[in-house]
Amino acid sequence: MKKVISKKFFVPVPEKSQPYNFNFFLTHYVFAPWVVEGNELVRLFKLDSGKFVLTRTGFKEKPKPSLIITLYSKNMLINDEQKRLIELLTWIFDVNEEVKYFYEVICQEDPVLKAASEEIYGAHLRTDPYVFESVLGVIVAQNVLFKRIYEMQRLLCERFGEKQKFKGKVYYTFPSLETLAKVDISDIRACKVGYRDKYIKGVAEKIVKEKINLDDLRKIKDIEKIREKLIELPGVGPYTADLTIGIGFRLPTFHLDLFSREALYQFYFKGKVLPDEKLRNFADKKWGKWKHLVMLLLTTNTDDWAKKAGFRFRLKSGAKNY
Repeated sequence: MKKVISKKFFVPVPEKSQPYNFNFFLTHYVFAPWVVEGNELVRLFKLDSGKFVLTRTGFKEKPKPSLIITLYSKNMLINDEQKRLIELLTWIFDVNEEVKYFYEVICQEDPVLKAASEEIYGAHLRTDPYVFESVLGVIVAQNVLFKRIYEMQRLLCERFGEKQKFKGKVYYTFPSLETLAKVDISDIRACKVGYRDKYIKGVAEKIVKEKINLDDLRKIKDIEKIREKLIELPGVGPYTADLTIGIGFRLPTFHLDLFSREALYQFYFKGKVLPDEKLRNFADKKWGKWKHLVMLLLTTNTDDWAKKAGFRFRLKSGAKNY
């Protein structure tokens, strides 16, 4: 049995990115292959070199707010591999986004956002490491309750991800494009994904066949161009593309679905139903570059904070981990 090599890193959270609510990451939207262990988020990665690395990400408040990242591997990691992983995790956990003005000014001037932010004040939008993961995650999330999303992603990772054991516990990587492209569609369906099986396989096949690098889209800042490219993928429409841009790129978008429409109707239009175009224009003009953070607040624990604040809201959020 190979000895596990570990190395710890500290990544300071700059003033511009505070408040920084790490506890939010532990309690909301933790989809496989991420797992929560104590006060850390844990995930297995496979590097291009073929090495597996288990990452543990925690947080300390003093003397300066910082991520605590520990890398575990059965093989020696070169400096470049360590550097890339730390940069990736720094990106994933949104260490450098300027949220100070949003929470201290924007939220305090808006009664709805103030109520929405109280329980999760300082929440940041954790981003998926790879764009394909965001695309697959949003496809899985189409027309289904959160409880099912957690289950489907867990089954997909356990069935198609690669596994490694650390300290007696098995961890899984996120399924690779190549694996999903070549497996039988019935095996994907066995992960309780329903009609989404053909889209999961179709996206993987297209990307592999056409040698598309979705992560290259992160170099583009034009949201419309990114949206156009995403919509070329099977099963990806405007809603799926917008949500992918939010969680996979952390760019200001405002996806419209049953939940987000209802939030806008009830909190900003006294229950009046409006066309999507008017809702988009409203979000653009009112929140601009903060749209993705507004979306995070408006659709997280909504039934809880709305009731406390005296707002009417009929739908239930499933953002908290099961």
